[in-house]
Amino acid sequence: MAHTTVAPVRKITVGALGGALVTFIVGVLNTYHPFFITTPISAEIAGAATTMVTFCLAYFTPPDPNETTIRDKTGRVRTATTRTTATTS
Repeated sequence: MAHTTVAPVRKITVGALGGALVTFIVGVLNTYHPFFITTPISAEIAGAATTMVTFCLAYFTPPDPNETTIRDKTGRVRTATTRTTATTS
């Protein structure tokens, strides 16, 4: 049986980490690489690169086999997991 969850799904996590990584790399290049110190990567190019990398990583990341969606009592679609959790008595 599926249970709703507020945990981010695998695709969202990978996309967010990819975006953070691109932002970090652009910052390091602009600060420490001799070519980019004199001609830094513009914010527009950094933003476009971040968007493209984030989309590609999230798109090609397969969903977790335990991730699904269900409709709640109001009819809204919610993220859910089919993973069973151990309960203690």
